[in-house]
Amino acid sequence: MPPKKNKQNEKPEEPVIQQPVIQQPPLPPPPQPKKVGKKAKKIVEYDSEHEEVEEVNNGNNDNINNNPDFKSQFETMLKINKPEDDLDCKVDIPDNYRCDFKKIKEGSLLYRPARIVVLDKNINTSNSKVRNQDLHKNGLEADWNLGHDLIYKQCWTPDQYRKVEKVSTSQLAHKLKEEVGDCICKVEFTKNPDISEMATLIRNGSQLIENSGVSEAEKIKMYKKLYERSQKGEYRIMRGYIVRGEDMQLEQTDIGMIKFLDADLLAKGEMAERLVNVKNINSLTFKLVKYQLK
Repeated sequence: MPPKKNKQNEKPEEPVIQQPVIQQPPLPPPPQPKKVGKKAKKIVEYDSEHEEVEEVNNGNNDNINNNPDFKSQFETMLKINKPEDDLDCKVDIPDNYRCDFKKIKEGSLLYRPARIVVLDKNINTSNSKVRNQDLHKNGLEADWNLGHDLIYKQCWTPDQYRKVEKVSTSQLAHKLKEEVGDCICKVEFTKNPDISEMATLIRNGSQLIENSGVSEAEKIKMYKKLYERSQKGEYRIMRGYIVRGEDMQLEQTDIGMIKFLDADLLAKGEMAERLVNVKNINSLTFKLVKYQLK
C-alpha cells in the first residue's frame, strides 16, 4: 500500500488568476484621397549677378487661364519688325530691259556694270544725273548725265524683281558665291542677337509660357519657337556688293560670314564694309529675281 501523504507537508494549491481579455480598438478607416488644388508656383526673379531679388507666390493660380490672349502676346513677343522698303517693287518689263525707269527713284542704285547711284531723276528729259561710286571714292570726276534708254537696257537695280523663287540656305549661299559676281544685289537678314536683349526675351517668354495653362507638349513647342527667336537680332536690309577674296570657298560661305560692301554707306562716303552671316539671310535680290528662303 502506498504511504499516506502528510497533509501538513503539502503545499497549498495556488489560485489560478485569470488574465483580463483586452479588446483591440477597431482600425480606423483608410484615409480618403483629398482633392488638392493646383500647386502654388513660386516665381523667383534674379538680377544680372544671379542674386535673388523678389519672390512672388501665385497662390493656386486660379486665374492661370484668365488671359485667353496669351498666345497673341507670345506671337507678338516672337515677331521681328521688318523696316519699310519704299524702293522694293515688282515690275513687268520686256526681256531686253533691265529695269523699269518709271519706278526708279532718287536714291535708287544702278549697275551698268559700273557702280552707279542716281542723284537726280528727270523723267521729263532724256537723261538723269548719276554718279560713278568707284570714281567718286577715288576723288575723280564721277557725276554725269545718263540717258534713259541706257538705264532701261544696261542697268540692273537690286530694288526691282520680276519673280520670286523659294530656295534653301545652301542654294542661296551658292548664288552669293557663284552667280552674283560684281552685280549689285540686296540682302535681307537678321543681325546676331544682343546678349542682354536675348536674356530679356527668354525670361519674359518663359514666364508667359509657364503661366499659359497649356499642356506640357504645347509648352515644349512654344519653348522651341522662343529659342529660335532668341537667336535672331535686328532685321536689316542692305544693298551693295560682295567683297571677294581668294580664300572664299563655297563650303566656308555655307556656314560662315561673307564680306559685303554697303553701297548706301559708300555713297555717303562712310565706312561701308560689313560682315553678314549667311545663315541669317532671308532673301537675296539681283537681276530681277528675288530669292527667298523656304
